[in-house]
Amino acid sequence: MKKIIPIILAVVSVGAVAGMDYAWNDAPEYIQSAESRVGSYLTSDYGRVACISRQKSEQRWELNCTNQAKGKSFQFAVYPSDQAPYGVSRSFYLEAINDDAKQSAEQGLMRYLQINTQAG
Repeated sequence: MKKIIPIILAVVSVGAVAGMDYAWNDAPEYIQSAESRVGSYLTSDYGRVACISRQKSEQRWELNCTNQAKGKSFQFAVYPSDQAPYGVSRSFYLEAINDDAKQSAEQGLMRYLQINTQAG
């Protein structure tokens, strides 16, 4: 029985990674970049966050990141950079949707993402 448990854990881990990779590759590159960058930057300022993106229309995605320990939820609209109303230095453009996202836009590394806080 002791030899079976590590094998089961390995199979489950491979399946989970494959499933995440499939979902990750389903999103455009700019969404993958936004999810990775925003998740990393929020984590550096607020502690560990979990982020998930969902497509809302052909050109609009929403990125939701949560920090359960602090009860924070950060919601952003994500667009390709060519749809930004001003020049951005990344492949994506962000609009803050909720108050936590608007407050985060001026914190730490997040301020470098040029988040529009007037739109949402």
